[in-house]
Amino acid sequence: MAKTENIETRALDRLLSRCFDGGERLQRELRLTPGQAEALAADYPADVHPLGGGWYDITFREAFSYGG
Repeated sequence: MAKTENIETRALDRLLSRCFDGGERLQRELRLTPGQAEALAADYPADVHPLGGGWYDITFREAFSYGG
């Protein structure tokens, strides 16, 4: 089970990185499974609000900054 969770976590990490331009964007709507939405709300500094039909409004409360 842990291996499956790791694969799913890495997949969610990649999806978020792509969809949020590596931290450039802080808000957008995404279509997720209920499990992905739950993991995102639990593991990331983000507000996750269901919009219906599998769509969620996601707003990150902070962004990572490297350097400066």
